[in-house]
Amino acid sequence: MNENLALASPETDFESMLQYVKSIIRESIDTGEKTLKEMALYFAGSQGKLLRPTLTLACGLICKGSPKLNLEELYFTAAGVEMLHMSALVHDDIIDRAEMRRGKPTINEIYGSDMALLLGDYFYSRALSLMSKISDMSILEQALSVIARMVEGEVKQKKEAFDTGISLKDYLARIARKTASLTAFSCFAGAQVAKLAEKEVKALVKFGEYFGKAYQIRDDILDFLKNEHVLKKPASDLHQGIFTLPMVLYLKENRHGFANSVVSQEQVKSLYDKCIKSSAVSRSILLCNTYLEKSLRILMTFPDSPIRFKVINILQKVYIYT
Repeated sequence: MNENLALASPETDFESMLQYVKSIIRESIDTGEKTLKEMALYFAGSQGKLLRPTLTLACGLICKGSPKLNLEELYFTAAGVEMLHMSALVHDDIIDRAEMRRGKPTINEIYGSDMALLLGDYFYSRALSLMSKISDMSILEQALSVIARMVEGEVKQKKEAFDTGISLKDYLARIARKTASLTAFSCFAGAQVAKLAEKEVKALVKFGEYFGKAYQIRDDILDFLKNEHVLKKPASDLHQGIFTLPMVLYLKENRHGFANSVVSQEQVKSLYDKCIKSSAVSRSILLCNTYLEKSLRILMTFPDSPIRFKVINILQKVYIYT
C-alpha cells in the first residue's frame, strides 16, 4: 500500500460543518403533511457517515479555500448531495424489501412500500430544490443526470439477476451507475462551487469515480466475509440473484458448469459455498485496493493540507488489509 495512506493522520474536524449540513437538511423538510414529515425526519435522524457531503465539502476546500468559493453555497450543495443519497437509499430498501437499515426498521417496514416510495420521491424534490439555489446551474444539470444514471443502474441490476453470464465489464458498468456516479458527482459539485480550474474539477471527478467503485467493491467483499464467518449463509444480494464482484470473478472461470446461463435461487447457496473457497474474494480485494491507489495518486496532485489528509484517511478506512 502507498505509504501516504498509512502515514495519514486526520487534522481537520468536519463535525461542525457536517452538523450545519444536517441542519439544512432538516430545515428543507418543510412539508405541512404530518406523516410525510414524520417519515422524513425519522429517516434523516438515522443518517450514516455522511460520506458524500464530506467529499463535497472536501473538494470545495481542497485548494486551501478558493477565493471564489461561496461557503454557504457549498453547504447547500453538500446537503443536496446527501438528500439525493437518502432518496436512493429509501428506494433501494423498497426494491430489496429490506426490513432494517442501520439497526432501525426501514420506512417501508413501518409505513409500507407505497409511502416509502413517496418519501423517496420527496427527498429527490428537496435535493433538487436545494441545488436550484446554487448560482452554477451545471450542478443542478449534473444532479438530474446522476438520478437517471442511478435508475439505469438499478434496471441493469434487475435484468442481470440470476444470470451467470454476467461479465466483469457488466458488473463495473452497473456499479459505475449505481454508486460511483453519485460519489463522482459529490466531488464535482464541491469543486464546481469552489470554481476550481477545469483540469482540477476533472481530476476530482475521476477521483470520485475510482473511490466510488472501490467503496462498492469493499461492501461486496465484506458482505461475503461477514457471511462466511458469522452468518454461514449466502449474502442477501445473492438471495435476490445479484451477483457482486467475488461471484462475478468466480463465475468467469466456472461458467462451463452450467447448462443454462440463468440459475435458480436454490442453486445460489451452492455457488456461494464454492465461491468463498476460491480465490475470487482475494482477487476482489486486489481490485478494490487498486482503485483506491488510483484515487490516491490523483489526490496527491493537490496541495498538501489538512483537507487532503482528511480525504486520505477516508481512503485508508476503505483499504482492505490482507
